[in-house]
Amino acid sequence: MAAAVAIAEDARPPTTDVPPGDQLLMQVIAQLERRDSVVAHLRHQASLDGRQIAGTGGYWQQGSGDDLRVRLELQVSAAQETSLLEVSNGRFLWSDVKLPTGRSVTRLDLRQLRIDSQQAATELAAIQPGQATWSPVRPELTACAGGLPTLLAAFADSFWFMPPQAMRLKLDPPLVKEPVSLPVFATLGHWRPARLAEITAKAAGSKPGGGGKSRRGEGLPSRVPQEVLLIVGQADLFPYRIEYRPVAVPSSPSAGDATPYQLSAAPLLQMEFSEVSFNTSIAASQFDYSPGDLQWNDRTTEQLQKLRHQRQEGVAASAGTATIAAPTKQR
Repeated sequence: MAAAVAIAEDARPPTTDVPPGDQLLMQVIAQLERRDSVVAHLRHQASLDGRQIAGTGGYWQQGSGDDLRVRLELQVSAAQETSLLEVSNGRFLWSDVKLPTGRSVTRLDLRQLRIDSQQAATELAAIQPGQATWSPVRPELTACAGGLPTLLAAFADSFWFMPPQAMRLKLDPPLVKEPVSLPVFATLGHWRPARLAEITAKAAGSKPGGGGKSRRGEGLPSRVPQEVLLIVGQADLFPYRIEYRPVAVPSSPSAGDATPYQLSAAPLLQMEFSEVSFNTSIAASQFDYSPGDLQWNDRTTEQLQKLRHQRQEGVAASAGTATIAAPTKQR
């Protein structure tokens, strides 16, 4: 198995007011969005009901913004009836999930999500300075377009990340043809308090803030990770490994201690990308999908309601802050 080994720290991402770990994640997302295309082989491992399952797949990404297209394929080798196909052509995002218990196909209308986001931004821009405001960090497209942009945007919303640690990621066959020692940055994500309170409250069937659970993740369902490990290349900022972990480590390790950044022996989910190529030609057919005669569900309305609710909560939170603040004295 590939392993991450600590080395002497060298170049780190430049510092700003944003915490270093969160800044690294923002840089990774921005770099992904700037790529003309990405093609990669994917190997994944997951823990399901105490069983370890593994498989392989592929990842294709092309374009950016409204023209972002993504294809993600995952196949479980031990059970061929289990697979995931996610395809976005910039207009629709299709998800096709096959499980031993059945098959589910869903669709999101990305154009409708974009229109709703633009209208909301226009309406909120009219609010005067000092009043409640809400400003989307990225268009809804990035948060719902599928593939790595969706995953990393979800990380930004749900986790705060520890300062990056400079390390080397050792990749061995069959993941790669020849052994490779790749210079990387490793960072560990922990739940943001508000998101953690929301999840634990749902698990306990109560309102957020009423359960009295530990902020370190006590009360989380066993299928929900307590932390996320993200390993990205120092040279290209590509996420070569993503790991969902069931057990949290101390939030403030001693300086130079690389133990929290080591790979987990039994992750809830682990994704390894290899044979990554950038800015290569991809056939347009890779981003085509048709459900044929299969019955499918449109989740656009459900997603719109969720995004509008998030905007309302953001406005309410800002309004609360504005009313509490003391008025500025005139000189």
